[in-house]
Amino acid sequence: MMKKTTSALAIAALLGTGAASAATFQISDDTTVGIGGAFYPAYTNTKNSSGNTESSYADYSRLIFSADKAAVDGTTASLYYQLRPQGALGTFADAGDTDTDETSAGVSTHVAYATLSGEFGSVTYGKNDNLFYRFVGVTQDYNDSIVFTRSNGEERTRVATYESPDFDGFGFAVESELSADGEQAKTDTGNSNSFNGAVYADLEPVQVHAAYSQGNLQNANSDGAYGLAAVTSIDVVDLKAVYTNSKINSDKLTTAGLFASTSYSFGSLHLGAQSVDLDGASNRTEVIGRATYDIADNVYTSVEYGSLDKANDEGNGFAVNLWYGF
Repeated sequence: MMKKTTSALAIAALLGTGAASAATFQISDDTTVGIGGAFYPAYTNTKNSSGNTESSYADYSRLIFSADKAAVDGTTASLYYQLRPQGALGTFADAGDTDTDETSAGVSTHVAYATLSGEFGSVTYGKNDNLFYRFVGVTQDYNDSIVFTRSNGEERTRVATYESPDFDGFGFAVESELSADGEQAKTDTGNSNSFNGAVYADLEPVQVHAAYSQGNLQNANSDGAYGLAAVTSIDVVDLKAVYTNSKINSDKLTTAGLFASTSYSFGSLHLGAQSVDLDGASNRTEVIGRATYDIADNVYTSVEYGSLDKANDEGNGFAVNLWYGF
């Protein structure tokens, strides 16, 4: 689960992904707590860099705690905390995380942040996906196990974020990613913080997002990353388009993709394609198809197949996944 932005873009981008249905409890007149999570195993059968087929098991399960409390002057203080069995994730463990030491932990904190919100908007502090992911990268991230290449401007790290209220379909957010003096990013780059920003516009029938990530904690000479995303619907088909341009590490990466999804009586169908242009490598086109089957409310299974257009067909193959949200 991730914190959702205020526009319809993030909601549309999340179509087809599991969302846990937490049980909520009214502790007092002004305090509500929630407990939820998911059992989320996966099996993949894909080719390695030598072109040999390998099978793998993963576990994306998580346990989620949340709380909301009425504060002063009409504000609300909230908490979100997600635990995941990092040690059980195998080769998937450090995907998207800056702290790879988590891979050796049996259970560790995946996301943890506190928010104060009101008419002024919201202020958030804690470990969370950064704005570049939440406003742009999320549009590419709807599959379970076989995923598209995404910008290296995305982080899950310590952030301090301000998001504006919704101004009739328009809004913005600014964010600082923070590093303590003794942490690796500070030692390697000399930087102790980095800036991110995002804006959105609900231009019915199209919702548009733009985001920028300075990337200074990843590379002292970063040129940053920027991205654009848009969502619309045509009849029963939801369409998403995304463009990212990044040079945070040594190589420049550009992606441009189009993704479509629709529902049927027992689940949903998804098909996406994107071009990937990475310095020092041949341009390629990634195609991933996905079908889900709803077993019950908050329970689905999915089958995915990906063709990533890499040398020796690396990454090509299929995955079978199960989501049981509670």
